[in-house]
Amino acid sequence: MSRLSARIMAIMLFPLAVFLVGLLSIDQYRTTLIMSEFTALERQGFTLARSLALAEAELDVGVARRKLSRRTMNHLIPLVGFGSELRARVFQPDGSLLADTVRRGSARVQTNLRRRDGTPWRIKMKRQIHHMMTHVTAMMNNSSALPRYTEQVKQHAGHYREVQSALRGEPMRMLRLDRRSNMVLSVAVPIQDVRLVRGALLVSIGGGKIEKELADVHIVFLELFIAVLLVTIGLSAYLARSITTPITQLANAAENLRRSSNLSARLQRLPERKDEIGQLSESFIDLTDELQKRMQATAGFAADVAHELKNPLSSLRSAAETISRISDPVQQQKLMNVILQDVERLNRLITDISQASRVDTEIADGQGHEINIIELVENFVQMRRQSFADHSIHLDLHDEPLMTRIHEGRIVQVIDNVLANAVSFSPPKGEIFITVTPVASNKVAITIRDQGQGIPENRLDAVFARFYSERPSGEVFGEHSGLGLSIARQIAEAHAGTLTAKNSDKGGACFTLTLPLV
Repeated sequence: MSRLSARIMAIMLFPLAVFLVGLLSIDQYRTTLIMSEFTALERQGFTLARSLALAEAELDVGVARRKLSRRTMNHLIPLVGFGSELRARVFQPDGSLLADTVRRGSARVQTNLRRRDGTPWRIKMKRQIHHMMTHVTAMMNNSSALPRYTEQVKQHAGHYREVQSALRGEPMRMLRLDRRSNMVLSVAVPIQDVRLVRGALLVSIGGGKIEKELADVHIVFLELFIAVLLVTIGLSAYLARSITTPITQLANAAENLRRSSNLSARLQRLPERKDEIGQLSESFIDLTDELQKRMQATAGFAADVAHELKNPLSSLRSAAETISRISDPVQQQKLMNVILQDVERLNRLITDISQASRVDTEIADGQGHEINIIELVENFVQMRRQSFADHSIHLDLHDEPLMTRIHEGRIVQVIDNVLANAVSFSPPKGEIFITVTPVASNKVAITIRDQGQGIPENRLDAVFARFYSERPSGEVFGEHSGLGLSIARQIAEAHAGTLTAKNSDKGGACFTLTLPLV
């Protein structure tokens, strides 16, 4: 995974992970509080039930009674305690309510939050936040499916499932929600002597303590959420600045460059970056530079073509105007020969110009083939020996195969052009030396040396310029377009190679074609 992708992924997943962990923690904490409260409530219930059972046992005379005595209920309020939040109710075996601490005024069920020290607006805000988050968590963990706590005017054991279970001798817990959606925890335990169930004790308490604990957790969670939100906003702003800002700068620079008429203008480089944005910037700058170079080369090529075509066209126009004014057949024939030569020269120029314009496209479209350059040069020279019978061609080839990935026809064109030039500038019966050897560790060099007068030192690179023509003195003018060596170098560079010229220490010009090995 790239650096930029990892950065984006972390920023997007971080708030979600924190929020998920928070929700899971709140739900687990809520469950833990409820279970702890149930355990304490059940312990109190068993203690009260045991005390009531012992008090009833002292009143038994002879046979044990199955009903509870009303005098025993005088012990209930002291056992529960005055001012306690715990509510205790006693039911007879027939389900009727015998005693209720709330109705005696000694205790009351508190299911809503008690006020803490603080200003009223803070308490109000805290309650609103707590109820809102409780509602959200209730929808997520389905706590809204809890049964509702309703209290009838005339209570009976049939109204409470846990009391019915306790009258059968099985203690039971129940969690309900009152009309304000606050929790009510209740535990019913049997009041029994050995196996004799005398009644059921229902102890209940509001979830005020739990609600206060959860309210505090909700506030902490909300503060954490706000902190994470602010961090996420900050990271998003940083991410936007580190991605969109440089891309916008590149887009604006490209638009300004498009509108500019200055072909030498360049895109402004972005500050140093090590990620994909920096790579994009560098690639974009290299791309525009290459496009500008090609545009400049195309403009220069068009100007050169126009200049070279102008000369034979001027000659044609002059000969055409003159031939209509003279009546001498001999002079007319000479002018016709000039016209034909100029037409041939135009044809040669157009053909070479067409080849020069197609070289890059043809090589880019083709894949090339792996070829042993030793066999290619040897076969080509054997085919051309007859054409250059007046000159001796000496081959010095490497012993082992040298494999290159090339377009065979184009490389043959380069060798043929250089070899033809070498023959043209060599003296009669001169010798041509062709050498194929590996150079460096991954390249091969094809060297063609003649025995001519060589190339002026200040022209060693100019001979590869377009339309440059410097032919032997005895050669007819216009036989060459001056594009041969230019096209040859273009082909070599399209193959990631080079074509250079120098003067040999032994006399004559020496051209070297270098190509990469596979």
